Amino acid sequence: MVAWVESEADSRVRKCLDDRRSFAMIAGAGAGKTTSLVDALGRVRDREGIVLRRHGQRIACITFTNRAVEVIKSGLGFDDLYLVSTLHGFLWGQISHFHEDIRQALRESRIPTLIAKAREDDNGGKSKKAQTARAKIERLTEELAAIESIGHFEYADMAFSDYGKGQIGHDDVIEIATYLFANNATFRRITGLRFPYIFVDEAQDTFEGIVAGLNLVGAGAGLPVIGYFGDPWQQIYDRSAGAFGPPDGGEIIKKTENFRCSKSVIRLLNAYRGDVEQYAAGENSKCEGSVEFLLVKAEEPTEPRKRYSEEQLERALARMDAAVEDWGWTGRSDVMKLFLARQMIARRLGFADLNRLFTGDYASSRAQDAFEKGEHFLLKPFLSIICPLITAQDQGDDRRIISLLRSDSPAFAVDGLNAGKSLKLMIEMSKTLVGQLRALWDTETIGTMLRFCVDKQIIQPSERLLEHLDRAPRSEPFDEDLHNFDKGDWLADALFQMSPEPVSRYAGYLDDNTAYSTQHGVKGEEYKKVIVVYDDVEAAWNQYSFSKTLTPQTSGEPTDRQLSVTQKLAYVSFSRAREDLRVLLFTADPEGARAELIGSKLIVPDQIRIME
Repeated sequence: MVAWVESEADSRVRKCLDDRRSFAMIAGAGAGKTTSLVDALGRVRDREGIVLRRHGQRIACITFTNRAVEVIKSGLGFDDLYLVSTLHGFLWGQISHFHEDIRQALRESRIPTLIAKAREDDNGGKSKKAQTARAKIERLTEELAAIESIGHFEYADMAFSDYGKGQIGHDDVIEIATYLFANNATFRRITGLRFPYIFVDEAQDTFEGIVAGLNLVGAGAGLPVIGYFGDPWQQIYDRSAGAFGPPDGGEIIKKTENFRCSKSVIRLLNAYRGDVEQYAAGENSKCEGSVEFLLVKAEEPTEPRKRYSEEQLERALARMDAAVEDWGWTGRSDVMKLFLARQMIARRLGFADLNRLFTGDYASSRAQDAFEKGEHFLLKPFLSIICPLITAQDQGDDRRIISLLRSDSPAFAVDGLNAGKSLKLMIEMSKTLVGQLRALWDTETIGTMLRFCVDKQIIQPSERLLEHLDRAPRSEPFDEDLHNFDKGDWLADALFQMSPEPVSRYAGYLDDNTAYSTQHGVKGEEYKKVIVVYDDVEAAWNQYSFSKTLTPQTSGEPTDRQLSVTQKLAYVSFSRAREDLRVLLFTADPEGARAELIGSKLIVPDQIRIME
């Protein structure tokens, strides 16, 4: 968090709080939004904390990630006057008291909507898509009937749901809360009575229906007050609201300070977005910094679906290395390289085969999402204990080994197999066991290592993992139409045949131990020097096009969807740089792109070059 400097925007927020008037603060990158939020929360406590506590009321603060929750709680001294929570946590805390209303929302809205969506995919034919849709319709219809007998609904923070068993998932919480806010005045009134002040951090990432619902809670004069803090230009996740505003009669406040970026980077940000004119407001006002675009002639992709070949990927990475060397940044530890997709990152860091497996034919969209988040059940044992044990072994850290085994290994738990042994004997056993594990690491496959860890009770395997380890490998060739529902078998079999080293490299990437990240992955972060790589071929994502967004006259007009999502992701990427920003743009027409970028006044001529 930046040092506190009260600005005009903060003063206007204070006036809104004094007048019990809702508001929305639009704060560009680096504006010190979190500091403004924490200050506003503190002001309410100072003025009304005693009364709120007496009435059993709390101040709600909704934010986007668990990490942000901890940051804000810390800034507030972990005071229980505040309920600081993720959006899903907050919403479930409210709707979980309304089981009959949950049933009504499922019956009247959620399940019928899902059935209608599935019917759109059923053309009556025998295609995989149609058969999948019919199976889904049948299952949902059965679950719709079964919810009438459910007495108590439960929520697990995951994508899966089983309405017939009263289990609702991640997306259901949003849809049920949206329905209740829109249709249940009692629900809105109780929410407002519990929380006379509801502040929403990262408001652009809140769902549109939830913003509308909270605005209904705060409708009218006086309490409850709804306060939004965010930036529509930093909305980079699907289904979130993007634009947001306060309830009718509320005030829109723009915060124009930037406490993060150098003056050169701020000039680029101002030219790029146009709606907020920021200025350097802290120590960064003393830093000129630098911005440079380097244009590279993009190769015509030679692989199917307009993908690069292996040789083309190598040449693209070589051009990036040449650019880094030309900028004098080779080997520096303060440089972050940002890509759109993981393909080049995985290739550079040594887990390309693993990445290819979890984005290939055997991987469902859920498997791919779990892989990107580091949560796939096949890899969790490596990420949580096996890789850390190998690292500790290589570093000779016996204390770390014992700590890991005692916290995560069933055999070394307080009630495990070795519970009655002396500490000395446990240390000797752990050394032997991890030594054996280290020997397997160099010579055996992932499957062999997992079976060893299950046998020695080093890991606590999930039922799904045990099922894959216990069954015979699938011997028939994979057929997308025939095996769509059990493609995970082929995924597991392929993984079990791989060596473990790529998983270690993948784990290092997830732990932020590398100088590489995706552009989505650095939202909220900042780095001294940033390299952004834009290559539409490498990304292979139709929804993004940086060449069309930045140079539409040269590369062709983007679709409305491409323009919206690409503009915002580029803004997030540019604004990560504290001092120096470098943009490496692969384009079919470097000369034309250079002329267009200069003509758009995004940058000046001495900030852009073409790689020979």
